Amino acid sequence: MYLKHIILLLTLVLALAAGAQAYRGGCPGQGHYQDFMSGLTPEQQQKVQALTDEHHKELFALQKELVTKHEAMENLFAASPADKAAIDNAVSEVSGLQAKKAQLNADYRVELAEIAGKPVPFESGRGCGRKGGCGAYSSGATPCAGSSPCCPPVQTM
Repeated sequence: MYLKHIILLLTLVLALAAGAQAYRGGCPGQGHYQDFMSGLTPEQQQKVQALTDEHHKELFALQKELVTKHEAMENLFAASPADKAAIDNAVSEVSGLQAKKAQLNADYRVELAEIAGKPVPFESGRGCGRKGGCGAYSSGATPCAGSSPCCPPVQTM
């Protein structure tokens, strides 16, 4: 009986130690575009921050609208019988919003490059999300879309 308790206790301690060792903690650095921001003057950094705040406000509003349209489209698919014309209309609305989102992101990168006077990297390097910030499931990216280790190569405009 005594040996069973020791084995159970040892297994529990090892499991807890492995879990504690596997935890990576918080995210180091300044986040997205850290390397890009490091070479800017304080005035440029303020302009970039203001531009980023405005971009995020527009992007989040657009994303909210996109989610609403997606949910409405899913409801159309769930209806019986399905209304093909309404579904086609919903698909074109969602596609239009996705194109608007892509254009908003492209305009943002162009404005960043104008402020900084240098190209904006496509990816800022490794982050702290799942898979090191590359191929995050929430972004819609497919895992391992780029070269190893599951990150697309850094590109410039």
